[in-house]
Amino acid sequence: MDIRNVPLNDLILDPNLNLRDRLDDFTVERYADSWDRLPPITVYEVDGKWLVADGFHRHAAAVMLGKRSIPAEIVVGSFTDALDFVASVNLFHGLPLSRSERRRAVELKLKLHHDWSDRRMSEELAVSRELVAKIRRQLIEGSQIPNSPGRIGSDGKLYTSAGIPREQPERPKGKPADEDDSAERGRRGMGAAAAPPGEATAPTKAKGKGGPADEIHRQGGPDSITVAAEGPIPVAAPTIDELLDLMSRQVMQVITWTQADGFVDSYRSASPNARGLFHAAVIKLAARADQLRRS
Repeated sequence: MDIRNVPLNDLILDPNLNLRDRLDDFTVERYADSWDRLPPITVYEVDGKWLVADGFHRHAAAVMLGKRSIPAEIVVGSFTDALDFVASVNLFHGLPLSRSERRRAVELKLKLHHDWSDRRMSEELAVSRELVAKIRRQLIEGSQIPNSPGRIGSDGKLYTSAGIPREQPERPKGKPADEDDSAERGRRGMGAAAAPPGEATAPTKAKGKGGPADEIHRQGGPDSITVAAEGPIPVAAPTIDELLDLMSRQVMQVITWTQADGFVDSYRSASPNARGLFHAAVIKLAARADQLRRS
């Protein structure tokens, strides 16, 4: 990892690498107040030029403080590499992206990886598959990306029957078809959204005598994680007490994994995107738990 103090005057602020609609003045002031605790910005060295890829608010804070240089992690790559990095990293830390900024990130990522499946794209960007499918359809109809005959799934395999994403069920007027729909389905107690053609889904487990919650708990290991990721359990399954008990066990299992020998060293060597996905999930869980506590 190449981290050094880079002169502000040597940095290029390319608007194509900034997903933000605008800089947030409050965030800039907050960063200026906590300057010594801020991580380095990320700069891509492209053809001898230093392009800011992550850290526009921190750069503005440095200017506000009258700094002449700023700590930066230098990554050598192409402009496309920088775009690919920007489309993911801004989703997972700092000031949360607005709805329009999230959509811009999905659009950019689809233009770079139009052959990825909706599921893989949604997992990469921590947004719903419905949002990915909707934006993909718009880009295909606008001839901005091709309608690939196959899609590459999260497992790296090519699925050749993907086709154009199918239409989503009609929604009430005034309700946007974006990532908020996933949360709404969870509140209604519905199961996970069906995968688009060509995208594998986890096999359905038979229910044991102890009920769905006990069955999932008995599975343990990766299978239980897969089941948890598939979405809320159908309405006819466990009581709320059973469901909360199951969820508590799964959260504690994750905590136990982070306490395993060697996890800290492995975590440090993980990619920024993998760490960002983990942080985003933890932050969302904590925020949701706080909402439930206050309700």
